[in-house]
Amino acid sequence: MRIIACRASRSKLAFILGATLAGPGIKLPDVLRATEYVIPALEIVDARLQDPRKIVDTVADNGAAANIVIGGTPIRPMDTDLRWVGGILYQNAEIEETGLAAGVLGHPALGVAWLANKLGQYGIRLEPGHIVLAGSFTRVVFAKKGDVIHGDFGSLGGVGVQFV
Repeated sequence: MRIIACRASRSKLAFILGATLAGPGIKLPDVLRATEYVIPALEIVDARLQDPRKIVDTVADNGAAANIVIGGTPIRPMDTDLRWVGGILYQNAEIEETGLAAGVLGHPALGVAWLANKLGQYGIRLEPGHIVLAGSFTRVVFAKKGDVIHGDFGSLGGVGVQFV
């Protein structure tokens, strides 16, 4: 995929829901049961505000999320221990970041549970077909025009993006 005018990316797991999650009271097993499959993702990070930014700027800017790129091999969440899914983030074939999905609240499904419970406070549900990013387990890698970012997720495959 080619992305125009964005600044950075980071590794995540995307949960594709097969059933509704409606908080409050959603726990890790609920997320695992409701998830049709999990797939590697790169979040494309961008912001309309220049550095230095404050957290209130990022929240006002919709969390600085510009896009996502998904790919690799879909896996059912009970077919592997998602805590141990690793990510190696390359920039132009050089390793820039590494991480484990356990870096997201101890288990990436807990990030989805947190979101379902928070949205439930406002009467909003996560529905089948929704793509939910669980949270980043690598730091942001800043890209410039022409850079290629590739995330290697081991047995889950890889996903990449070129910034043009």
